[in-house]
Amino acid sequence: MIHQLLLVLALLLQEPPKPVPPDPEKVKAAITQLTEAFAKGDAGPRLRAIENGAPFADADVVKQIARGLADKEAAVQEAAIEALRFNEHKQALTELQARAKHKAAKENLPVYAKLLRAIGQKGDASSFELFSENPWSTQDAKVIEAKIMGLSRIRTAESVKALVDMMEMGGIQKVQPFMQEMRLALWSLTGADQETSRELWLKWYRDHKAKLEVRPTPALEPKELANRWSRYWAKADSEAEGPRRKKGQDRKGGEGTGGAGGG
Repeated sequence: MIHQLLLVLALLLQEPPKPVPPDPEKVKAAITQLTEAFAKGDAGPRLRAIENGAPFADADVVKQIARGLADKEAAVQEAAIEALRFNEHKQALTELQARAKHKAAKENLPVYAKLLRAIGQKGDASSFELFSENPWSTQDAKVIEAKIMGLSRIRTAESVKALVDMMEMGGIQKVQPFMQEMRLALWSLTGADQETSRELWLKWYRDHKAKLEVRPTPALEPKELANRWSRYWAKADSEAEGPRRKKGQDRKGGEGTGGAGGG
């Protein structure tokens, strides 16, 4: 028994295996395909090249894919966003952030919302201002949702405060349509649940901010929230349709009765 426990402990203390560098020849081929594809007028080759290059965590491949972020075709922009969203090279975040700061990125708000989600996927503190600054500068629902959820991936007390500030700044008329997202974000960070009541969340924060603890990862319960969290951050080809809202229930919902506060 002791031997087994020691073996388990030894396995836990082992350093995680280092990622295997991508095959140089395959990387070279991906770069060639991307370069040639972006020299053509048809979007098809660009889409295929981006898809083929997406798995390679290589700076040069990432830079080539990032050319698609400013493509004239929205489908190519979306493909590049999705590819960089899950690319593990640090350059992917740099490229996504650079595009988000460009004025032209906001010309197509549905694509911009996907860009923000891709940045949020990284959960990097360097993206904090992108999500927290002027959160109500646009009334596009998907953009606001992406900002709320993006903050929830930056797992700090500052993110909790930014979400609460967003609730206070917007007032009930602006905020209530997004209380489902606020609930999900604040639950994922704190483990607390005040349902969709803005007032109860604000009160909960006043009562808990002095001793606030942010969870390193979201809880697994309640399953309803855990499933919604997983669906939002899932890869596009693995996203499953979530439970349908009850008949007559829209995204605006109503003021919840509030649940027991947690911490």
